[in-house]
Amino acid sequence: MNDTFIYLLKSMIYAGIFFGYYSLFLKNTIYHSYNRYYLLASMALSVVFPMVHLTLGVYEEEVAATPALKYLMYSSSAPVQEAHIPWEMMAMGVISVLLLSYLAYSVLRIFRLKAIHSKTQMGDFTFIETDLEEAPFSFFSNLFWKKSISIEEENGQKMLQHELVHIRQKHTWDRLFSQFICAIFWMNPFNWIIQKELQNIHEFIADRDAVGTGEVDAFAKMLLQTYYGNHFLNPSHSFYYSSIKRRIIMLTTSKTPTYAYLRKVAVLPLFAISLIVISFQLSAQKPKSKKEEAAQFTVTMRPDSTTFSDPKTGKKVFTVATRDMPPPPPPAGAPAPPTPPVLTLHGSGSEVKWITIDSTTVEFKGRNSEGKQVVFRAEKVGNTATSPKEKPLIVIDGVITSDLDMNKINPNNIASMNVLKGEKATTKYAERGANGVIEITTKKP
Repeated sequence: MNDTFIYLLKSMIYAGIFFGYYSLFLKNTIYHSYNRYYLLASMALSVVFPMVHLTLGVYEEEVAATPALKYLMYSSSAPVQEAHIPWEMMAMGVISVLLLSYLAYSVLRIFRLKAIHSKTQMGDFTFIETDLEEAPFSFFSNLFWKKSISIEEENGQKMLQHELVHIRQKHTWDRLFSQFICAIFWMNPFNWIIQKELQNIHEFIADRDAVGTGEVDAFAKMLLQTYYGNHFLNPSHSFYYSSIKRRIIMLTTSKTPTYAYLRKVAVLPLFAISLIVISFQLSAQKPKSKKEEAAQFTVTMRPDSTTFSDPKTGKKVFTVATRDMPPPPPPAGAPAPPTPPVLTLHGSGSEVKWITIDSTTVEFKGRNSEGKQVVFRAEKVGNTATSPKEKPLIVIDGVITSDLDMNKINPNNIASMNVLKGEKATTKYAERGANGVIEITTKKP
């Protein structure tokens, strides 16, 4: 849950930085096509950049071994995690689904309007005559035209050219993309602001191409007339009042702004710096030492329990059941018990998963040396009393040690672990492996 909120927060920061740069250096310039793609890239990168993580290593003291390692060696029980229902995530997901549903409904409604009205194919677009109040408007290669507008008149010709620019420039794809982002990440206010600005850019592009060279005054007059009472338009149409002033200003703007080239190329270092600054995270690393020293536990074994203590302070570190230690070797002349398979887990930390099934069974999920996922269950067996002198042989990177300090093993440094019993242990380590062998291989620096 915390990761989701961090992602959303980063997304808002990115979108805010990108739109802030646009407002300061690109807004109300004549680079409409450049601004169009800049706004589209801003929405896309504000979604993608929070997924990027750049790691900076820092040194810190080593931590204790993972619960999974402790269980395999000493049968400590892994904690059971309680299920938690993320109600906040569910609420946000419901709102996103509703917005996506409304978007899908709007698209289907347009196709239904196309199906029930008369159509005429005119080159690369379809001309559809309607009585809709919101016409004329375009959707992909479909031009919905209101019958009461004369296509022969000057104003009708300009509006036709205006809508054809939307079709040829494929502005519908931009609007669907921006509305899809707003529906999924509706909680980011900058997405809605960028979407609205992108619609303005579409109108600027269509206005300039429809007017061409000259006739700016006539087109501006038409924009004002459409707002001040023409019966075939309403404020919800693309000629809405809030952008009329800006559209007229953009039509009359032809002067190249100062530092025009710098305004465009400066977005590249802006993207790079934003990604580097916001995406850094810290990662703990083991400090390098010239000589690795094997720390030891003072082990006290009793018939019912085995205690591991700090050899310097004598303080008890943890206690495990003695019955879960490797069994003693069979008496002389007795048949050897079946050789158990060698268990190897590769990876450490979050790469090894474990689930407590009940008080005697734990299920482990990891990967073998070939990278394939392995799922197995470890079960505690009945009481097997052992002598206080019997304990497993511990081998770390080929070095044999009688004891092991669990507090000085960094789980991120463990590459694999083997548990050998019976004939496999004695074959490899002779009598020293009679009580079982635990082989630990650490990652090489």
